[in-house]
Amino acid sequence: MGGKGGYSNPYTFSGTALGLILSRVVNSWHDYTESESFNHNEVDAEVERLRVYNEVVLYAARFCEVVIKQLLYCTQVPEKQFTRMALGALLESPCPSCNKKNGQQPHSISMVGTLAHPFHLCLEFEHCAMDHMALVNTLRNSEAAHSDIQMLNIRTVAESKAHLAKDCGEVLSRFIHMLSHLEKLERGMLDDLARKGEAIMLLKLNGLATEDCNFNLVPGEAVVAPQSGG
Repeated sequence: MGGKGGYSNPYTFSGTALGLILSRVVNSWHDYTESESFNHNEVDAEVERLRVYNEVVLYAARFCEVVIKQLLYCTQVPEKQFTRMALGALLESPCPSCNKKNGQQPHSISMVGTLAHPFHLCLEFEHCAMDHMALVNTLRNSEAAHSDIQMLNIRTVAESKAHLAKDCGEVLSRFIHMLSHLEKLERGMLDDLARKGEAIMLLKLNGLATEDCNFNLVPGEAVVAPQSGG
């Protein structure tokens, strides 16, 4: 059991908080685009557009990061290799096991690909989910997380709101699509664990001694009965 309410996966807490924040940001987007806002002039509406859009992009990217890290924590990948990674690095980063020798650069690896590979989801992630995540990460880096931001475009309040509705709708549509892929990956991991548990219980029922239950569990692969130490 963990020390923060019983969860052993620390990213559960971050994920819960980020999910709650994101839900409020989405509600703010919907409420503002659907309201009359009689107290807002053209400048107010454009500033609000930028504020809400930046929050939607930022928290969509952060939520994807924490979900990926929550799943990685359930693997044998050392936490120190991914805990400080932002979304872009989780998608592609230099291999931590490679040393720079003779002027050669380490090859690139993907933490997301590491999760997808054992469950035969590599192509699905490579050709779809990772493209959506890369786009959200690019938007976060270029428009929401650093010094760059979309330019103010002063026009009518209705036009600013329509722009906000369009941009946020596109980002959230991609975000939901990403979550569907991550859900499939999580379901694959849970099903794999369930099958392993059933196989181990069957081996024990068939007489495998407790002292011989030293399994080498590999994600996506069937349980192999360990060799007896006797």
